[in-house]
Amino acid sequence: EVSISELGLGYESDETVLFRYCSGTCEAAVRSYDLSLKSMRSRRRIKKEKVRARPCCRPLAYDDDVSFLDTYNRYYTVNELSAKECGCV
Repeated sequence: EVSISELGLGYESDETVLFRYCSGTCEAAVRSYDLSLKSMRSRRRIKKEKVRARPCCRPLAYDDDVSFLDTYNRYYTVNELSAKECGCV
């Protein structure tokens, strides 16, 4: 449970939300694409270092939108904030 302000989205509010997130490894989800990308990187056929040759754990679905009042009594709604379901992509 965290305050809206702690989320780092630029809102000032003391209201709290339940922030669910995804984490973990995805070794079992490695596909031909990932193996080929890893090979191309090792052969320096792909120069960008920021390219990742493995899947990562990310939200596949999100909880309902979150609505709140900020410290100036303005009403906001944020969507796709808290993970409902995670998977390897």
